[in-house]
Amino acid sequence: MDTARAMSQENVEMVRQPVALRAHTRRRLEERLAVRFPRAAAFLNRAVFRLPPRSRLRRAIIRRVVQVGTEALNRGDYEAAFGVWDPECEAIFPPRFVTLGVEAGTRGREERVHFQRKWTAEWGELLFEPEEVIDLDSRVLVVGRMKGSGLSSGPTFDNNWAVLLTVSAGRVIREQVFIDHGEALEAAGLSE
Repeated sequence: MDTARAMSQENVEMVRQPVALRAHTRRRLEERLAVRFPRAAAFLNRAVFRLPPRSRLRRAIIRRVVQVGTEALNRGDYEAAFGVWDPECEAIFPPRFVTLGVEAGTRGREERVHFQRKWTAEWGELLFEPEEVIDLDSRVLVVGRMKGSGLSSGPTFDNNWAVLLTVSAGRVIREQVFIDHGEALEAAGLSE
């Protein structure tokens, strides 16, 4: 790790908090508003990220955005799930995905949504279960489990899953997916 990055990590305040999903099958009001008014959602997110990481309001809103976004992802509502992603965002997937015939990453929100649709169509049911959100100032690390089963009652799986999101101007500009919690913590500049 280079010195500049190490020094910048030392100055970042970290806040950890648990997160749990609810069984909710429809878009909530905040999702409908964010999809209909994406600039307003980005403006509000930008204001939230200006608050100190230990702010109760910031912690509550970040936890809620992760919760609602993951619920939307799990029900296949990708427009709502990726609503706060920047139109030019970058997504990076684990190298092990490439051995399964998956791209190493995507560029742009529309391409990210296309990737998720294709993944679900090829691999079947997939559920994300976040367990913890770690606020790292301009980045958010979500750690949890990824569960699913193959198409036509194929084999089931239950793996570690984590995603490191970089936020700028109220939008996710970079998403890095991990299937190993240790790798995710290391990429975030943390240790287990």
